[in-house]
Amino acid sequence: MSEAKAHGDGLHPAVTQEDFETHLLQLQDDLAWIEDHGSTTERLQAIAGLESLASSANYKQASLSYQVEKDVVRDHEERGVNLDDQTRGAASSVAMARRQSPKGFRNYLTNCRVLMEDTPNLATAFAHGEFTERQIMAILNELQTVKAQRRTEFDDFYGENPEMFENMGPKRIKDTVRKFTLSYNSDQVSKEQKTVEESRYARMDIDTTKGCIKLTAMYPLLPGMGLKNYLDKESRRLKKKGDERTLDQIRADILHSYMMAGEPSKMPINLQVGVIMTDRALFQGEREPAYLEGYGYMPAQDVRAWIGGHQIDNELTFEEMEAKLTPEHIEQIEVLTELARFYTAPGDQDLIAMDSKARIFPENLKKFIRVRDRHCRTPFCDGIVEETDHVKQHARGGKTSAYNGCGRCEICNKAKEAAGWFELTLMKGPHTMLINPVSSTSYRSTAPPATGLVHKPFPHLMSDSRWFEELKGKLRRPGFAKPTAA
Repeated sequence: MSEAKAHGDGLHPAVTQEDFETHLLQLQDDLAWIEDHGSTTERLQAIAGLESLASSANYKQASLSYQVEKDVVRDHEERGVNLDDQTRGAASSVAMARRQSPKGFRNYLTNCRVLMEDTPNLATAFAHGEFTERQIMAILNELQTVKAQRRTEFDDFYGENPEMFENMGPKRIKDTVRKFTLSYNSDQVSKEQKTVEESRYARMDIDTTKGCIKLTAMYPLLPGMGLKNYLDKESRRLKKKGDERTLDQIRADILHSYMMAGEPSKMPINLQVGVIMTDRALFQGEREPAYLEGYGYMPAQDVRAWIGGHQIDNELTFEEMEAKLTPEHIEQIEVLTELARFYTAPGDQDLIAMDSKARIFPENLKKFIRVRDRHCRTPFCDGIVEETDHVKQHARGGKTSAYNGCGRCEICNKAKEAAGWFELTLMKGPHTMLINPVSSTSYRSTAPPATGLVHKPFPHLMSDSRWFEELKGKLRRPGFAKPTAA
C-alpha cells in the first residue's frame, strides 16, 4: 500500500487502532463519573447520547459495508470470477466483522446500497444519529420493493418533512413507508397475498422432548385476522374477569375447545376485522392503501374485493382482469360489511374529536381513539392499543374526550402512573401529546394522519379551498353576469 493510500490520499492522517482505544477509554471514564456521581436526569441524558452515538457508528458501519461490497465486486471483475454472483463473500465478511451470523446480511448490503445511492437525506439523518439501525432498516426494507426513482422521490419527500418519523418505533415507521410503496406495487403485493389461499395449512408436530403437540398454521389474511382478533378479545375479556390463566393459555384453551366441538350451531364465532380506507379508495378505485387494524397497510383493491363480495383468481391482478374478465375468473364469497364513517377536519387529514361526560370511555369513543392512534402512543412503542387512557388523569380534572384520550398498551398505561411522570395534550394542530417521563427530557407523540404520509397545517383559510378557487375562476370568465347597484 502506498504512503498516500495509507494516509487517506494525503488529505487526513490515518486513524490507528490506538486512537480508537484512546477515545473509547476517555468516553468510559466520563460515563463512569456520571454513573457514580450523576443525577437521574444526567444518566438518562447519557443513555440518550450513547444511543445517538451508536446510531452514528451504525451509519459508518453501513458506509464501510457498502465500500467493502464494491471492493469485492471490483476484485471479481478484475479476476473474471463469480461473474454470476459478483457480491459473493461480501455479506459473510461483513457479518464476521460485526460478530454476527451471515444470515440476512445480503439483505443488509442491499439496504446499504439503497441508503448510499438513492436516499441521501435519510443517510444524512442516520449519520447524525436521528435513526437507530432498526429504524433505518425498517425504512430501507420497505423501499426495496419499489424502483430507484420512487426511492429518491420518497427521500426528497422526507427531506421536506424531516419530522415525519419523530418518536416512531420500527413498526410504525414501516407502516408509514409501506403506505407510500403500496401506491406503486399494490398489484404485485395483492397477487402475492392471494397465493396464500392455495398454500394455507395446519400442521401438528409431536415434540417428544417436551411431551407436547405443536400446532402451526397459515391462513389467508381475512379469516386469519378475524380469528386472531376473536381470540385476543375473548382472552382479554376473561382475564379482566379474574381468570388466573395467562393470555396465551386462555387463547390456547379457547382454540382447542372450538376445534374439539366441531361446528355446533349454537356456538357461533363472530369474526371481526377493522379496515380503514378513504371514500376515494373505496368508491372511486384510487390506489391509496387501506389500513387493516392489527396488521398494517394493504392494497385497497383487496379490501374492495372483500366488501364487494368477489375474489379475484390468484393468477391475475386487477389490471390483468380488465383485459380478460370472464365469469370463471370470479368466485363469490359471503361478506357481511359494516361501514363506519369518520370525518376529517376541513382541508386536513386529522379526525374530528368526540366528547363524553362519562368517567369510563364509551365504546364508540374507544373505537374512535383506537382508529385515530392505531398504535400505543408512548414514543417508540409499537404495541397494539389495548386500553384507552386519559392523558390528564380524570382525578386531576381531565375530561373523558378524544382530545384528552389516547390509546396505550397495557404496559405503558401502567408505566405512566409512576411518580414524576407527566403528560399533557398540546392545543394546536393534530392530536399531539407532550410526555415527560421521570427525567427532564420531553417527548412528543403525534397521532398518525388519517390520510397521506404527514400532517398538513390546518385549519386552511377559505381562500385556499378548491371550491373557492373554482368560484373565483367562474367570476373572472368573460360574460359572467355581475350584480348591479340598486
